[in-house]
Amino acid sequence: MKRLLTPVLLLSAVMSLQAMELSLDECREMALQTDENIRIAENNLTGASLDRGIARTAYLPKFAGNGTLIYSAPDTELMDMLTMQMRGAYMAGINLTQPVYAGGKIIAANKMAAAGQRISREMLRAARMDVIADAEKSYWTYVAVLSKVDMMESYLAMMDSVYGMTQVAVGSGMASRQALLRVDTRRSEILYRLRQARAGADICRMALCRVIGVADTVIITPTESPATTIALPENRAGISGRPEVAILAGNVDIKKHEVTMARADFLPTVGLQLGWSAYGNIKTKGWMQDQEGSYAPFSSESKSNGFMGMLAVQIPIFHWGEGIKKVKRAGLEVENARLSLQRNTRLMELEVAQNYSNLITGSELVKSADTAMAEADENLRLMQEQYEVGLATLTDLLEAQSQWHTSYSNVIEARTQYQINRIDYLRSTGEL
Repeated sequence: MKRLLTPVLLLSAVMSLQAMELSLDECREMALQTDENIRIAENNLTGASLDRGIARTAYLPKFAGNGTLIYSAPDTELMDMLTMQMRGAYMAGINLTQPVYAGGKIIAANKMAAAGQRISREMLRAARMDVIADAEKSYWTYVAVLSKVDMMESYLAMMDSVYGMTQVAVGSGMASRQALLRVDTRRSEILYRLRQARAGADICRMALCRVIGVADTVIITPTESPATTIALPENRAGISGRPEVAILAGNVDIKKHEVTMARADFLPTVGLQLGWSAYGNIKTKGWMQDQEGSYAPFSSESKSNGFMGMLAVQIPIFHWGEGIKKVKRAGLEVENARLSLQRNTRLMELEVAQNYSNLITGSELVKSADTAMAEADENLRLMQEQYEVGLATLTDLLEAQSQWHTSYSNVIEARTQYQINRIDYLRSTGEL
């Protein structure tokens, strides 16, 4: 039984992957889960956290062990009738090194690592916002093109209806063949635009598939449409929540700590070292004269162990002005980082102002398009009624349909552009 069910289940799974309904929230989540830039930013944040942990270890003592085993042949002759044998001699020890003062370099390195971690966190937030903005724009663009496909299909259906009525009129002698040819020409034009819209929808679908990380053969059905109610923010927001501001400010902090690092290279350093060492199995052999003047063989083994402590102080005295020049050079980097922050802050504030203006303009365009659409709907309804009873000409009906098409297209574009303007505004303020 299992062998029969397994292919069926696999086929069902494959078919389910070929078509999917997609909400805006699902689109955002899928894009965040599959985007490579997000993975890179997450890895960078993990690396920055490791760097901070590495910097903290500089406060702690370092332990090191050493051991040496020596086998030397032949024996070493020290003097007449005295040799030293080192066959299996050993030396071993344990050392502890603790920095006491490093000119502020260790503290500065830890502060730089902390700033780097904050910057990496903000870079991850910026990457997430970029992905969300790209996903939402792709989603609404696809929705807009699908709406245009629906509009062209409705337009074609209306033209088919007009063609049928005109064909009946031609058959009864109420209209000329020229009128029928005119309607047929309009139908061909609409069909051409419909095919263009469908091709554009397929391109937008594949682009959306790329954003959410699925195969470009998947058929996506959006479950949302642009809201009919436009909600504008009461006041224009600032850029304080934008990750780029935090990144630039963090870069200024790092440059300041680099000044401390440059200065620390030319300040006194103090270090403490403690150690224990041992050696043994060093044998000395030879002949020794006794009190009676006779020579007798003797041998001895040397071994020992002990502790050692050392406090080392290093004071730079003269380096031909190298330290001053390095500190000044690092100071210029701080100034450049501050200037970059100021310049980019002005640019970001200008971007927010422009996006807010675009948002206001977009909302007004939506209202104007809605009003024009309502008027075009009513005008088309009246014109169709009048045409059916012979009170309006074919030219009047075709003109009303053309106005309806233009108004409908304007509504789709205005609503879609408003959504894109909203995304750009929220991204520029760091609220996306």
